[in-house]
Amino acid sequence: MPDDAVLERTIAFDPATLSAREARRFVRSLLLEAGHEQWVESAELAVSEVVTNVVLHAHTTFELTVRLAGDHVRVEVVDRNPVLPRQRAYDDQATTGRGMALVEAITDAHGVTPLPDGKVVWFCVGGNGDGTAGDDLLDRWDDSTWDAEALPAAPAAAGEEATPVLLKDMPATLWFAVRRHHDAILRELSLHRAVHPECDVTEADLAQADAARDTIYTALEAGVAQARLAGQTRLPDPEAAGRRLPDTPDSIDLRLTVPSGSASAFQVMQDVLDAAERLALDGVLLVAPGLPEVVAVRDWACEQVISQLAGGSPMAWPGAEQDRFTDVVRGGMTSGHEERLAAVRDAASAVVAADEANRILAVSRPLASLLGYEVDELVGRRVVTIVPHRFREAHVAGFTRYLATGEEHVLGRPVDLPVLRRDGGEVPCTLRIDVHGTGAGHRLIVAEVQPQG
Repeated sequence: MPDDAVLERTIAFDPATLSAREARRFVRSLLLEAGHEQWVESAELAVSEVVTNVVLHAHTTFELTVRLAGDHVRVEVVDRNPVLPRQRAYDDQATTGRGMALVEAITDAHGVTPLPDGKVVWFCVGGNGDGTAGDDLLDRWDDSTWDAEALPAAPAAAGEEATPVLLKDMPATLWFAVRRHHDAILRELSLHRAVHPECDVTEADLAQADAARDTIYTALEAGVAQARLAGQTRLPDPEAAGRRLPDTPDSIDLRLTVPSGSASAFQVMQDVLDAAERLALDGVLLVAPGLPEVVAVRDWACEQVISQLAGGSPMAWPGAEQDRFTDVVRGGMTSGHEERLAAVRDAASAVVAADEANRILAVSRPLASLLGYEVDELVGRRVVTIVPHRFREAHVAGFTRYLATGEEHVLGRPVDLPVLRRDGGEVPCTLRIDVHGTGAGHRLIVAEVQPQG
């Protein structure tokens, strides 16, 4: 026990959802026993966030240690996963990615210490703290600087060989959006498995999947940072300043180094995400299934790592303009907007309506005629059918962000974009996009299309 500690206790936990509740009880009991009720609320909330991160992301057993000193309490959570927590650059409406920022906002000191076989996430309440609350608390949350990028990388296993891998023409903007979808769907899968332990996705599978995808994400963040320094990124859009998305190149030759024996982890990543997508398609998870491009770019990245670890040559991402992406995708809304869909079909102007699967449900005759189609030829196809090829990945990225976070930066205001005709020509248009919800939670996306000139 450290010299300044008057009480120290440790308890071990399994990576189960109930562990967060038990951890809160453990911390509360010790603090009340020691007469420090003033620290209970902040310490309970902080330990709940840290433990939840272990359960959802580390997927290992862990130890919780509480050390009480005269003027503060220090709480440490030690898990067996060396991947460090990282603050995500998510928008204000994101439903994930804020746990570490919340810990920073409500504690008086905090940090992460890498270990050879895991890490320690710790925080202190009391001491030199000032009891931050109210508007000051919100300011600290918004300005959070808890960022594992500043920490040393987790050490590699002793004697472990590494192999360089090239993900050629990695679609950076699309992959950052894919990460949000992966975060949301894996979180839901973890919660689903806690309620349904008979689920065929094991905790070891989830840990391997997280380790594999973190390898790609970490390399991409570093690659984009280098591209920024080299002046290879687009100039920031002033109107997009509040979106909190990285300013990225359209594509990047992503170089990463992976353990030579890690092919199985990337196969597990595919298998776990496939299982999650099936559950999402069946409506079991509280998250929309990934769009076909999202699944395709994930499969391409995993298969490239697996192939190159076996001695294969790099093959570039073939792009989102493939004809197969215009096909109908299973899932999405099937009812709930009959009157509005009828209004779209009967409209005297150019209008289109789509569901959460990015599938066209209704189109007006003027819009079909403008694009060189019969109405029935468009209904059932995906919206990317009428999106110019060079904008398809941006469209999919934006739509994926919207499904995952509710981000609505292009909704309800005019947007100038060309629309793709059947013959390959483009029509400059001004679009106004609105979303209509139903009591069942389904969303209908309706776009009014006004040709320019």
